[in-house]
Amino acid sequence: MGDKIKIGVIGCRVGRTWVEGAKLGEDTTAWAVADLNQELAQQVAADIGVSRVYGDYRELLADNEVEAVGVATPPDVRKPMVIDALNAGKHVLVQKPHGCNVADVEEINEVAQSTGQTLVYSYFMRHEEENKKSRQIIAAGKIGQAYHARVHYHFRERGVNYDPGPGRDWLYRWGLKGGALGQHGSHYLDQAWFLMGCPQPEWAFAVSHSAFPTTLEVDHHSEDYLSFLVGCANGITIQMDTSAVIPTWSDRAWDLRLRILGTAGTIEQESTSQRSGTRRLLGAIYTEGDDFVDEYVAHGSGDFNAEIRDFAGAIRGTNPPDVSPTDAVTFMKLLDAIYLSAETGEKVQIS
Repeated sequence: MGDKIKIGVIGCRVGRTWVEGAKLGEDTTAWAVADLNQELAQQVAADIGVSRVYGDYRELLADNEVEAVGVATPPDVRKPMVIDALNAGKHVLVQKPHGCNVADVEEINEVAQSTGQTLVYSYFMRHEEENKKSRQIIAAGKIGQAYHARVHYHFRERGVNYDPGPGRDWLYRWGLKGGALGQHGSHYLDQAWFLMGCPQPEWAFAVSHSAFPTTLEVDHHSEDYLSFLVGCANGITIQMDTSAVIPTWSDRAWDLRLRILGTAGTIEQESTSQRSGTRRLLGAIYTEGDDFVDEYVAHGSGDFNAEIRDFAGAIRGTNPPDVSPTDAVTFMKLLDAIYLSAETGEKVQIS
């Protein structure tokens, strides 16, 4: 491997951030991009400074100078691309949602293990330094024993009778992990789970609504609202509600409240379209006296560039990936259980 890791990115719409991260990284080079939409690929390459542009992803994989690949295509077409990249001897970074179901992720993991290539999965909120600090605060017992996470996340992804653009219809078809939870809300579910130390999930109960279908003619639209409760090992629970269509709230197209409750305090994160993200540490709620702690700091929305740095470090062996193949399987089992519960109306056990 050369002085810098030559990275190729497949899928330039979402993958643009990875191209930028590879360009800026001290240990990486943005070497090539591939997208069937050649106008988009050429524009991304021109904007960021990438000399090699391909149409078919297999052309990029045939480039012997590409050492690592980020696959940022939709999950319904991504799995064979990831497997082909691993079999071509490339290290691979996989965009979220990591697959359509846990079987996809397990198959990818098996190929990575057999080929010996580095495999890393995406959830960029884990790379935010304030999230890592919050996780350390919780692990150190500063808020006592963390026992419950509550996440409220609403955003305006679209309007009513929305007509999906080219390549975006997967977001609105049930079963492809593209609805209110799969598309954006899963970032904050993963964040809550990560902050609490990734406790083993045991069951899920969920309800969903598809009250505002798009113009797509499908039997079952993806959810535009989903609410659920998850039970994890040691009695830890995670509660969340998320929606993608807000027909009111014209001034608040983005609304996040995330709380980790502990026996001696609470960590609270909030962010809206009107103010930057913040973290507030509320402590000593069960003690007497005036020792209430209010630590209020600027909180970023995630670090895409750090995702590439994390990928490069995993390839070099200097750090374990923030989202490991094992984490990816467990989290996809959790998502599968939530969606199955929403579909059946039954509580679902997680193996």
